[in-house]
Amino acid sequence: MNLKKLIKDFALPIIWALVLAAVLRAGVVQASWVPSGSMEPALLVGDHMLVNKLCYDLKVPFTDQVIVRIGSPQRGDVVVFRNPTGSGPDYVKRIIALPGETVEIRRRQVLINGRALSDPWARHTGGPAGGFRFGPVVVPEENYFMMGDNRDNSHDSRFWNQGRGGFVPRRDLVGRAEVILWSWREFPLHLRWQRLGHVIR
Repeated sequence: MNLKKLIKDFALPIIWALVLAAVLRAGVVQASWVPSGSMEPALLVGDHMLVNKLCYDLKVPFTDQVIVRIGSPQRGDVVVFRNPTGSGPDYVKRIIALPGETVEIRRRQVLINGRALSDPWARHTGGPAGGFRFGPVVVPEENYFMMGDNRDNSHDSRFWNQGRGGFVPRRDLVGRAEVILWSWREFPLHLRWQRLGHVIR
């Protein structure tokens, strides 16, 4: 087999597969993992998720340029977004307040526009973030207020920007977490078979 035929038969398909995978990751889907317990019990440390990058905006691959808006982020969506500190791995939290809404937190009660939020996602374990008073603050347009489900042990919009509201701009949303691809516990190493294919709610 000569070199040209080898390249044609083997190398080129691999190259095209890599290009296609890169384009898909840039604009359609990507895998992401959960490094902390801030979203327990919905997400566990070691969960690897499939993130839908087309649910909100279609963007030019490898850029923030929006081609067309497909959908609107909704309260309760579990979303992956760029690290709000400006560096490090992406974060995953739940959208609690939408653009233009007033959010306030009195101990364990979240209020949206002065009314108690029906909050089935919240879990309280008595950690350092418990007994917290926040706001009221108004979520700016094109921004979202994020919280972890494990409310007493989550570094989220309550704490970024020194308690004045660490809002996440829409442009920083990577996508919505849809399903768990696989999950394992590191110590001792254990694959959580029951979580494979689990739809994230």
